[in-house]
Amino acid sequence: MKITDTFSQRTLTLAPSLLVLALALAGWQSQAHAQNPAPDTAGKIQETPAGQIVWHHVGRVFINPSNGQFVYVGYLVHIGGIDSSLFNGSPSESTAYFTFSTDVAQLTPLPNNGDVALDLVSAGTFSVYYNAKPNGDWSNPTSFSSGKLIATFQRKESLFPQIGPISFHSLSETLLSSHSFEFDGQTWNFSHIAPHGITFAQFFSTAPQRGAAEYPVAFSGAGTVMAIGDPEDRR
Repeated sequence: MKITDTFSQRTLTLAPSLLVLALALAGWQSQAHAQNPAPDTAGKIQETPAGQIVWHHVGRVFINPSNGQFVYVGYLVHIGGIDSSLFNGSPSESTAYFTFSTDVAQLTPLPNNGDVALDLVSAGTFSVYYNAKPNGDWSNPTSFSSGKLIATFQRKESLFPQIGPISFHSLSETLLSSHSFEFDGQTWNFSHIAPHGITFAQFFSTAPQRGAAEYPVAFSGAGTVMAIGDPEDRR
């Protein structure tokens, strides 16, 4: 697929992969701090070893081609350490207890480098939510930011490339804040699960789908998040 030079057309082609970046932009590896102290059970949760999986997720990038603004939303299908199902019934976006959403991000195109399309994704945040009564709905992106906010990760502006019809990128984010939550008979907190941040590895299709009111175009994706190790261990 040839990526044109017009902003709106490039946005339609690049959005999926670019938002991937939006989720995983920051390269920081500093230690995060929980806003709410975790109960004793959270303190017993083992930290995810560096390079091992923190979670798997399914998502969609919703973009407005006229101005390059987008949000990336979706749900978690697995969290390391939690053995029970993360769904209230048959697995889908509408039954997922754990969902996520970025802030409104901005896509800025750069000149192509040959057949490699290049864009910048703005700095911002990626938040994870727990909803005891799941209600995720692809036709309503804001439904993925309902429930209790349990973690917020921070990203910096970053470069995202695309080659061909499939987008891929891996970038890191720092845990900015976290809140304890009850699930499966235990108390959990991302300050114990991934205190030093996370690294995303994600794939997106460039085949456009119907979006929502503010973001008329959407792109489907899925990915894996891995734990960043303690910077002190490398000294």
